[in-house]
Amino acid sequence: MTTTSITSASRPPIDALTSLRGVAALLIVVHHMGLLMLQPLRQTAAAMPLEKCGLLGMSIFFVLSGFVIHYNYADRLASDRESGVMKFIVARLARLYPLYVPIILLNYFANVGRAMHAGRQLAAAAYSASLPAYLAGMQSWFYATLNGFNLTISQEYANNSWSISAELFLYLVFIPLALYGGFKQHSARRGLLIACAAIAGRVLFVEFSELDAVRTTLENALGVSPSLDAGSWLVYYSPYGRLFEFLAGVGIAEIWLARGNALESPRARLFARAAGAIACVYIAGSLVDGVLFDYPKLFGGDRIYSGYAIALPAAIYLVCRSQRWLGKLASWWPLLGAGEISYSLYMLHGNLFPFFLVKPHASLAALAPEMIVKSIAFLTVLFAASWLTYRYWEMPARKRIAEFYRRSTLPPKICGSDTIHR
Repeated sequence: MTTTSITSASRPPIDALTSLRGVAALLIVVHHMGLLMLQPLRQTAAAMPLEKCGLLGMSIFFVLSGFVIHYNYADRLASDRESGVMKFIVARLARLYPLYVPIILLNYFANVGRAMHAGRQLAAAAYSASLPAYLAGMQSWFYATLNGFNLTISQEYANNSWSISAELFLYLVFIPLALYGGFKQHSARRGLLIACAAIAGRVLFVEFSELDAVRTTLENALGVSPSLDAGSWLVYYSPYGRLFEFLAGVGIAEIWLARGNALESPRARLFARAAGAIACVYIAGSLVDGVLFDYPKLFGGDRIYSGYAIALPAAIYLVCRSQRWLGKLASWWPLLGAGEISYSLYMLHGNLFPFFLVKPHASLAALAPEMIVKSIAFLTVLFAASWLTYRYWEMPARKRIAEFYRRSTLPPKICGSDTIHR
C-alpha cells in the first residue's frame, strides 16, 4: 500500500466525529437515567438494553478518543518533538481540567459533609484519602480499596470521572507512540495492523480478566470491595483494558490519514462497507438482545466487550466515510449540538439525576406519569446546564489557558542589554 506524507492528510470528518461524540454521551446519560434515576425500570425488559447503552457509549468514547488524538496530534508530535509534547499536554489539560477539577471538589465536599452528618466516619476518611488520586486524575490506574470503597469509584456522584482518569493515562501512552511510531509517513497497512492487533488484544484481555486466578490474585493482594470486583475493574474501568480500544481508534485514524483524499479501490470500498454494515447490525442487535431475542453467545456476559471491540472500529470508519444517509445523519444539527457539549453532558449528568429520582413505590403503570415528567425535566435541566457550562466556563477557560501558555513561551524581547519577558 502507498504511503503519504503529512502534507496530504484528508479532510477531517469533523461532523461525524462530533456527532459520534454526542451519541456516546447520550448513550451514557440514557444508561444512568434508566437504571439509576428511573429505578422501576431495573425490573423490566428495558434493563438489559439500558445496560448495553452504557457499555456501548463508553466503548465509542475510547475508540473515538484514539481516532481524534491520532488524527490531530500524530503529525505534530512526530515533526516537532521539542515543543510538541508540551503543547499536546497543555491542550489536553485545558480541554479536561477546567470542568473536571470543580466537579471533583464539589462532590468531595458534598460527600464528606453527608458522611459526617450521618456519622459515617469510615466513609468520610475514604473520601479524603482518595481525593489526591482524583485531583491527579489517577484513580482508575490502580486497583485499591479504602475502608471497603474501591478507589476508582469512591466519590459517589463523581464516579463517572474514572473515564477521564483512563483518558489521561492513554495520553501518556500516546506520546511515545507518536514520537517513535514513524508517523511522519502514514501507511494504511500500518493502520490496519494497529487496528487488528488492538482488537485481538482487547478480546484476549477480556478473556484474561475472566480467569478466576487473575481475579483472586488481585483481590487477595489488594483487597476486596463489595461494589467492584477485580475482573470488572480490569475490563471496564482500568486504562489497561481500554488501551486496546484507544489503539483501535489510532489504527483507523492512521488508515484515514494514509488514504488522504484518494479514492478507494472498489475492493477496499466493498470491504469497508461490508465490515461496517455487519458491525452496525451487531451493535443494533446488542441493544435489542434480551427483548426481541436472546443470544448469549454473541451478546451475553463479557462477550459484549469483545463484540464491541470488533464492531466499533469498522462502524465508526463507515460513518466517517459515508457520503449518503449515514453521513447526512452525522450532520444532523441535534447530534452536532450534543457533540459540542458532550463533555459537559457527561460530567454534569451524574450530579443532576439524583434530584429527579423515581423509586419503585408503586406499580410501573402508576409510576409512568411521574417517570415521564421527571425525565423531561431532567433532560431539560441537563441540556440547559451543559450548554451554559460549555459556553461560559469550558470555552473561556480553554482560551485563557491557551493564551497563557502562548504568552509564557514567546521568546524574550532584547532591548540593548535588557531582556524583557512578555
